[in-house]
Amino acid sequence: MIKNNENKGDFTHVEVTKDMLDEAEKELNLNMPKEYVWFLQQFGHGGIEVIGVGKNKTLTFVKETLKYRMYGLPSELITIENCDEWVYCINSIDEKIVKWSQSNSRYIEVFDNFEAYLQDRMNDILENM
Repeated sequence: MIKNNENKGDFTHVEVTKDMLDEAEKELNLNMPKEYVWFLQQFGHGGIEVIGVGKNKTLTFVKETLKYRMYGLPSELITIENCDEWVYCINSIDEKIVKWSQSNSRYIEVFDNFEAYLQDRMNDILENM
């Protein structure tokens, strides 16, 4: 679905190496979920504003996750999209997608996996075109 609807510049398409992923796991002290790793390796960052790896190979998702941890984000979560009032995260334990808000300090499961999240978010974009 993404490749059929992608416009030039929608994603960074940066090469994501094993060393980069190892660095992210070390900094975040968790194991990277396989579906999210696939996205990073295929697309890098962008599209529906999925936080990933920037063109300069900055691990943006690590920076954002560490920032939200200062506000109480649970350590098993990785920030994947900022929606202002809340953030979408992937749970590194069960790979479910959750919404977390600093004001609530708890998270709510919203998608069973990263693929379901991507499909839903892409459908939203396509419907609004």
